[in-house]
Amino acid sequence: METNALNSCLMLAVNLDTPVSLGCIFDSADLKDTGVELESHITLLYAQSREIDYTGLLEDIKDIVGYEDYKWLYGMIENDNKYRVLDLFDLGKFENDSDYVILKLRKGTELYRILRLINKGLSIKHEVKSDFADYIPHVSLAELEPGTAQKYMKSETLLGILEDSVIGIEDLLISYGASNEPEDRKQKYLTNLKCIDRYFRLENLKKELQEL
Repeated sequence: METNALNSCLMLAVNLDTPVSLGCIFDSADLKDTGVELESHITLLYAQSREIDYTGLLEDIKDIVGYEDYKWLYGMIENDNKYRVLDLFDLGKFENDSDYVILKLRKGTELYRILRLINKGLSIKHEVKSDFADYIPHVSLAELEPGTAQKYMKSETLLGILEDSVIGIEDLLISYGASNEPEDRKQKYLTNLKCIDRYFRLENLKKELQEL
């Protein structure tokens, strides 16, 4: 472990398009710390106190998954397709010091298979050990107070909103930071196909959340 090194988080950015703001879904009393997640993404690798050099990561991914799978993944990033959320994801939760309401990528999908390959390959190459027994590709919706996530698992409002929501695949990027707070992180994009659109969309989402 590198002394005083920043945490590294490799992500696949996604565009979660919901008919109403996520800030309208969760009770304000239930939200904790980061609250509603605006920078929607799937974490591919999290390395605590390790600054993984971003310059070779794209080549690492190509080597791990092979030409055909990388071409398929890049095609998802490159195109502007939107997918029905509940065709790819299931509603779920994590419970720890905080509760998290998440969208778990469905087993059996091509994306699930490829992302798990990337996580395993990069974990071995960079000698990263996870605190979790298994890698579960997912999109976090919100960080909540302990014990509050369960009531959202059967929420007709949340499920109805997800039924009408779509998701798009954006760029591969890595962030470096001493904490997981957005203001503490610096990002480097490995692909640069949709980063400008993402920036302005996130700025608008932040304004919408402040107005709620």
